[in-house]
Amino acid sequence: MKEELLHLVWKLKRFNLHNLLTTSGDVINIVNFGVHNHDAGPDFLNATVKIGNQTWVGHVEMHTSASEWISHKHQFDPAYNSVILHVVYENNAIVKTQSGQTMPTLILKDRIEESLITDYQRLLLNPDWVPCANLIHKANAFKVNMFLERLLIERLESKCHPILNYLKASKNDWEYVCYKMILKYFGLKVNGDAFEALSEKLPHSLLIKYHTQKVQSEAILMGQAGLLHKTPDKYTLKLKKEYEFMQKKHNLQPMTGVEWRFARMRPSNFPTLRIVQVAALYHKTPKIFNQLISQPSIKKFKEILAVTLSEYWNKHYIPGRPSKPKVKNLGAQATRLIIINAFIPLIFTYGMTKGDQKYKDIAVNLYRQLPKEKNVIIDNWKNLGINAVSAAETQALIQLKMQYCNLHKCLNCHIGQDILFK
Repeated sequence: MKEELLHLVWKLKRFNLHNLLTTSGDVINIVNFGVHNHDAGPDFLNATVKIGNQTWVGHVEMHTSASEWISHKHQFDPAYNSVILHVVYENNAIVKTQSGQTMPTLILKDRIEESLITDYQRLLLNPDWVPCANLIHKANAFKVNMFLERLLIERLESKCHPILNYLKASKNDWEYVCYKMILKYFGLKVNGDAFEALSEKLPHSLLIKYHTQKVQSEAILMGQAGLLHKTPDKYTLKLKKEYEFMQKKHNLQPMTGVEWRFARMRPSNFPTLRIVQVAALYHKTPKIFNQLISQPSIKKFKEILAVTLSEYWNKHYIPGRPSKPKVKNLGAQATRLIIINAFIPLIFTYGMTKGDQKYKDIAVNLYRQLPKEKNVIIDNWKNLGINAVSAAETQALIQLKMQYCNLHKCLNCHIGQDILFK
């Protein structure tokens, strides 16, 4: 038995409510079950319970075993003097409050359906991809869809945390925050950390200072990335000379260069190419965040990310190694990745910090306009009968898998609740 299950049983009133008695034989009439408390203190607040002839208003505390009241040291905590009923699965101790009052106790062990406990234990022990893999088909489709709506907002709120940290560090410089988020996702998973390190090594203000000249933009980014140690041709030698001037002028300390990963990557994702795409991005649009807020649309976002590289990079993935000529734009998948993980969360966070629901609604609707993502998580949900139609659903399903299923939070999941309490 888990205490979380007791909480849900109490909240949903899914136990035998007839002839309730305390352990001392007093009749219990529950007038108000109280409000579930997710913070410190008693589990349900502001309940109303009639015990015998006396009506009490206060809190309800729940434990799987009565002795947990003692092991949790509630008997020394004055915050628990306002508890009016102790609800337990098993009663193995007589407990008192800090004020010395014996606590009226209700036992639920014989009042909960055994099948509910068995089904919950099966969920906890199920080794499948998600605990409810064999039962999810029983869930109400409407409730699943409603929960996915909530999960999308949860997902967006979780993406706000790094943005808020960047805002605090920069004293609310939204363009700087946008720069940090763009570089974070330009590197994908393999080079994400290296790109974050590059954003620390190269202040946003310096990139903007030199943005008017594409060669200078490439030079300062490639140089700070530690990728100009070798200059195998005239073009990279030119970049190195430009960088050495700026390095001396601004006292710059570059990365070592060993942080970057090239192995087992498609050439289109090589960090050298991604870095010069960042240079082209800021050469074209120095105030990106301003554009995001003033024209928040998928069409505009794609226009911002549709960068054009110099002729040199259209013939190279790595300096000094010519390749077949090809226009090396940011691909559709990389574009969606940045929109989903950087641009839309920026807009949502902006609305949150400004108290403007309009921008939060825009962020949600932008997810609905994007096609569904393609990854293993989404494929597995499809195999279980849950089909996503847009990025809104895929983001919600990722949140469900990562923050509920992987952590076995079935009792906090509306799908799990619906399966258990059919």
